[in-house]
Amino acid sequence: MDSLIKNRDSLLAHGFTAGREKAIDIVTHALQAVNARQAVKNKVQLVDNVLKIEDRSFDLRHVHHIYAMGAGKATFPLAAALEEILGERITDGFIAVKDGQLGQLNRIRVMEAAHPVPDHRSVTAGRQVLDIAEKAGPDDLVICLMSGGVSSLCCEPVADISFEHKMTTSRLMVNSGADIDEIMTVRGHLSQIKMGRLAHAIHPAAIISLTVSDAIGDPMKWNTDWTSPDNSKRADAVRILKKYGLWNKTPEAVRRYLSKPEKNTDPGADHTAYNIHNFMVVKTTELTDAAVRKAQDLGLETIVLTSCLMGESREAGRFFTAVSREAFEKKRPVKPPCALIATGETAVRIENDDCGKGGRNQEFAAGACLDLEPSDPIVVCSLGTDGTDGPTSVAGAITDGSTIARAVGKGLDIHELLRKHDILTLLTAVDDAIETRDTETNVCDIAVAVVL
Repeated sequence: MDSLIKNRDSLLAHGFTAGREKAIDIVTHALQAVNARQAVKNKVQLVDNVLKIEDRSFDLRHVHHIYAMGAGKATFPLAAALEEILGERITDGFIAVKDGQLGQLNRIRVMEAAHPVPDHRSVTAGRQVLDIAEKAGPDDLVICLMSGGVSSLCCEPVADISFEHKMTTSRLMVNSGADIDEIMTVRGHLSQIKMGRLAHAIHPAAIISLTVSDAIGDPMKWNTDWTSPDNSKRADAVRILKKYGLWNKTPEAVRRYLSKPEKNTDPGADHTAYNIHNFMVVKTTELTDAAVRKAQDLGLETIVLTSCLMGESREAGRFFTAVSREAFEKKRPVKPPCALIATGETAVRIENDDCGKGGRNQEFAAGACLDLEPSDPIVVCSLGTDGTDGPTSVAGAITDGSTIARAVGKGLDIHELLRKHDILTLLTAVDDAIETRDTETNVCDIAVAVVL
């Protein structure tokens, strides 16, 4: 099998090659361990007329129609595996995927939409999902397929605000440096389908949700937010917008809606009467565990620094290097040869529209090399597991003490490009940007440092 890293050879053609090779081997193995298509095949089987998912069984003999619908960056492999299992039993289906992920399925329709900020195609996708939900009857089964990116790829704003207002608010949140929980809370209170509200539209049909987790701690609430209730209030969304100085920048219609008194009859609030079964077929913890196993197989003492990586990307990268240097120079918290592993999701705060291209993993890796010398036997790799990082076609980057020197040789200033959020320019110029094949997954980001 070809490596998931398309440009592996060019990444190993310079710099600290011994460390680079080990880091790439670790992240490649970790990606393979969280393949969504394979996870569905492993955990979902159809035996006669019984659908078995993990330790649960669902008798399909009295089900009139099976509908499949979903959205997200790992949803296509979920849908492909489901079609392989259920075949013509699927009456109708629809999924929304990120640009560049379009593929052909037999029973489930596929369309592309925008990420990380929704566009009008996202609203079209939301309407398609609601149409299926509304035609599902009491003897039907609706299978929801969700993964990271669902909020942007498929949306239906509340009646009080326009799509443009929701898009503006979403862009403000994405560029604010807020963590994903905060972004999801604000988005959820502006949606007719998030925070479990889609389950209300599907009811009384039975619901099965299959999800690939991309959230720290693998909370079912965020990973199945079409079908899982949420107890936050509009006041929480207001507090978050004010926390990041966005309240007065948010469209007036959004401020007016979020300031209205809360209703006690929110259809997303109570699911006790609904027939819902949620399954997490891929967890972020599987990514971390697989990385650890591979690093140990390579003979490296291994430590997981955190599975809750957060904060400003470049600063998190510098801290990652600080711990790596401590291991190299002081032999703590682990002795070389060693690997340091972290998973989670950092953030990039963009304060104006005058910026180039990059992403949180690219800025993490760039920040990591700021404090490395060319002679340091340390390499840092950071990538988004879906194969794209921010609004770019690269997954992340791998850097070491040679990165800045090679950039200077090409007339590039890493500090200036970080300031402009245009770090992709540098990383592609020095061949440190990572390109992947279709990873068929989307869990948390992963960062690996190898110290020899």
